[in-house]
Amino acid sequence: MKSKLAIAISLWGWLLFAAWLSYDYVEYGNRVFIHIFQESFSYEKTGFYILIILVPVVYTFLGFIVNDRLRLLSKLEKLEKYRTHSHADELTNLLNRTGFFLLVEQQLKIADRKKKEMLLVYIDLKSLKQINDTFGNKAGDMALSDTANIIKNAFRKSDIIARIGEDEFAILAIEASWVVAEIFAMRLQESLEKYNEELTRPYKLSFNVGFSYYDAGNPCSLEELISRAQIYIEEEKQGKQVKEILGID
Repeated sequence: MKSKLAIAISLWGWLLFAAWLSYDYVEYGNRVFIHIFQESFSYEKTGFYILIILVPVVYTFLGFIVNDRLRLLSKLEKLEKYRTHSHADELTNLLNRTGFFLLVEQQLKIADRKKKEMLLVYIDLKSLKQINDTFGNKAGDMALSDTANIIKNAFRKSDIIARIGEDEFAILAIEASWVVAEIFAMRLQESLEKYNEELTRPYKLSFNVGFSYYDAGNPCSLEELISRAQIYIEEEKQGKQVKEILGID
């Protein structure tokens, strides 16, 4: 029995028993406890003595029960911490790919059942390899941590945010449609610009951002949502390249 509460409960029962023995000694002297078997039988006295004798036994039993329950709760807490840790990215404190897929797939089921709209945002940190090669891996880690903070500042607390690859981040915006994609893009751009202006890093961060819409009326997998967002980025890049060639702003 390791729990202090369980030990205290058990000791309390024995203290009550010891208090009764002390009282019994004062009343009966050397006949303490023995007088129980010398007295004439009565249901009231016999029942009382049985209860007194059972008190330390019952409290000790309760102590073991409490100890087992507390030990079980401790194991559950450790398991929950392990699960949380196994689903978290240590560098950014965001969800990792496993945790993101687990939560998002649950949300997809809810969306299908309640016919809710959702928006997936895919963010690719540009030039991470160049930052690592030029300024070292610590600078690269800092860039990833900064990216996580920029994203968290741009999105809602209800949105599910994760780092799903080396330089890849994903956000599931719950109950959001294509209409708010532009709003999210503006918030992200503002958060990024503020970061680049206020923090004195030897590099500037920039992102590729893609969107994909989840329609509960035409469901798809999370992998397909991510793929669509990646295609969105590629198409956006091609569009910009065409504009540059044609001289269009």
